[in-house]
Amino acid sequence: PMQVIIPVALSVLVVVLGLSVLPRILKGYGAKPKKHTWLIVAGLLLYVISWWLPSPLIEGRDTSFTTHFIGGGLFTGFVWLYVKRSFRWKSSWWFEGLTLFALVSSLGVINELAEIVFYACGYMPYGISDTSWDLLANSLGSFVFFLLYVAFLNRHYSSAVSIEG
Repeated sequence: PMQVIIPVALSVLVVVLGLSVLPRILKGYGAKPKKHTWLIVAGLLLYVISWWLPSPLIEGRDTSFTTHFIGGGLFTGFVWLYVKRSFRWKSSWWFEGLTLFALVSSLGVINELAEIVFYACGYMPYGISDTSWDLLANSLGSFVFFLLYVAFLNRHYSSAVSIEG
């Protein structure tokens, strides 16, 4: 029961925040998020789907590596790009990568803190000993997203991002 209720509840919460709250916040700061709605929708779809994909055993333990790689890292990449495009923000490739890493790290830590609360309330019977694997999966997912982002932009929009920058 809780293995189904928690993912569904969190998915609903994240989708509501992503589709209604985040655009309002961005508009309040002068961004134009409506033009880039497909980015947040793509990220949210990945987030929801990631809960139901199998994850590998690591050191003989069941993990949520795939969930964090896709629903943590790739999802955060789409959120980052949505915010970036909404503000029409451009910078050097390394600074953009740094901002994506800061976002995925921040969201990952918030998620792990929430897991501690769930564990303390008895909603995570398998424990919270996979935190370092979760953070690694989040980071790897965002790194893969960033590599694809840089490769795509350099191939199709070479003036948008300079690798030399």
